[in-house]
Amino acid sequence: MTEPELPLPERPQSPPPAGPLPGPQAAPPPPRRRPWRTVLWAVPALLVVVIGLAVGLYIYVLTQVTVGSIAQRHPGLFGWPFRVADRVNVLVIGVDVTYDNRRRVLNVARADTLLLVSFDPERRRIAAVSIPRDTRVEIPGVGTTKINASFAYGGHNLTIRTVERLMAVRVHYYVKLGPDSFKNVIDALGGLEVDVEKDMKYTDTWAGLHIDLRQGRHRLNGEQVAGYIRFRHDALGDIGRVERQRKVLQLLIAELKDPATLLAGPRLLQAFVRNTETNLSPTQLVALGLFAARAGGGLETHTLPGGFAPQYWEPDFARIRPLVAELYYGLTAEELAAMPVEVVNASGMPGLGLRAAARLREVGFRQVSVRAAPSPNGRTTVVARTPRANAAHLAAAALGRASVRHQPGAPGAALTILLARDAVGAAHGAVLRRASPD
Repeated sequence: MTEPELPLPERPQSPPPAGPLPGPQAAPPPPRRRPWRTVLWAVPALLVVVIGLAVGLYIYVLTQVTVGSIAQRHPGLFGWPFRVADRVNVLVIGVDVTYDNRRRVLNVARADTLLLVSFDPERRRIAAVSIPRDTRVEIPGVGTTKINASFAYGGHNLTIRTVERLMAVRVHYYVKLGPDSFKNVIDALGGLEVDVEKDMKYTDTWAGLHIDLRQGRHRLNGEQVAGYIRFRHDALGDIGRVERQRKVLQLLIAELKDPATLLAGPRLLQAFVRNTETNLSPTQLVALGLFAARAGGGLETHTLPGGFAPQYWEPDFARIRPLVAELYYGLTAEELAAMPVEVVNASGMPGLGLRAAARLREVGFRQVSVRAAPSPNGRTTVVARTPRANAAHLAAAALGRASVRHQPGAPGAALTILLARDAVGAAHGAVLRRASPD
């Protein structure tokens, strides 16, 4: 509702001069407009508004976002003020709702949506890979099943470990979205214009899901957009659903870059924090948001390569390896294949070096040799002598968060892996080998 315009205060009048007034006076000239004064006032006013909104959003996030219990520090990834200084990988986990046979909500949820997002300041780009919920993986301590069960078995901790093993990518942070979080964000934006590719109609009264969308371009509200990306009752099933998620994500990023969205900032943030859990700090959230708004390379999205199998989406590691190397490490498959890697088994466990070498070959390294060390090592360490430091981080992630030590120019292989007992889990059964046709 428009507020009534307040009357301007009258300018105080100067007292009339003493003595008699002379004859008829010429009308005073109209006041001269000075547009530069408007500009001088507008610039600081705009700055005050922007700074006020930023501070307000920061305070709101600080007081409202639920911070995860395993909040971690990753030195060097963020700088001041609100700056992304190094690559940051964030796993977005959207959870579903599970009902019992009396339609009561159970305290068990699965990972309905998994999106591994990488913020790359070097290339000023955001890349994301959607992992279908039916992807066949090995869940640590559970066995081989669909990846969406990882959250039901062990919450975000186990989901992160499972994704790290599948992708050979270190997950620095996570964001867990509740069932209505995405819908609330779309409503806060005033809806989203979506080109619906075909008629979609589906009703699940038990789960409270009603989808009724017509083909064509429409501005959809949050409930309708949620239905659009949840629809999976066609020939493509979950893969079609993942493709629609990617499409909506790109539309959402474009909408967030619109300057008019700034006015919806408080509503948008309020919608985001409902049912949201993260181990990102308030300043880190703001830094990532500003990075997304300014990213010159835009958003690049992919679906995890694979193929249909009975009950599963079967990962195709021959296509996953080069995709991961390029998106998350800025490396080519040829660079990895040509890089000499030496595995030194300092674990005191016979055979662990061979298993670690097999794991490194699975993620793209080809020139891998193995030898035993005369003395044990306390923690698995990657010694990097190559200027391509990202290759060391890939090897470290493949072997379960190993530490990295840089020795550029020193003699020896480009990468030397000092293997310790902590690499047992990563080196054994980390990837489904029968799906990797080497």
